[in-house]
Amino acid sequence: MQAPTVFRSLLLIGAMFLLFQGIASASPAVADRATKMDTVPADCGKKDEVEKIINEAISLGAPIYNEGLHMACYRIYEWAGYKILYLYGKDCPGMEKTLRTAIERSHGDLSDTEKAWLMRMAFDKILGVPTQTSAPAKEDNSRKG
Repeated sequence: MQAPTVFRSLLLIGAMFLLFQGIASASPAVADRATKMDTVPADCGKKDEVEKIINEAISLGAPIYNEGLHMACYRIYEWAGYKILYLYGKDCPGMEKTLRTAIERSHGDLSDTEKAWLMRMAFDKILGVPTQTSAPAKEDNSRKG
């Protein structure tokens, strides 16, 4: 393994650890509720928890995607999708359908890039935000990827 590959592997392992650790120990409603939009489907009683899992996955996956590790980003998104389905799928049927469809399609014959974007579009749909595919001028591009 070359040094950059080792570094990227360690970055991925660290990101996955933080995602697992953060979600496992997260308390509900940590984020400021006043700034949140009512974006997770109305049939879901776990809006704060779902949004937190998605936002954590994006904050970990997008930088990894931007480093060229599209499969690693997809795996983070996929894991977050499964986590949401496991914990809240029964409570949130509309969101469950969106995630199940995205995950099932991502298991098809698609490139790593397509798989990552498929999951990202599902997350953005659940969050009620447009999918951003390029960095806006003079803004934070942490949601790219």
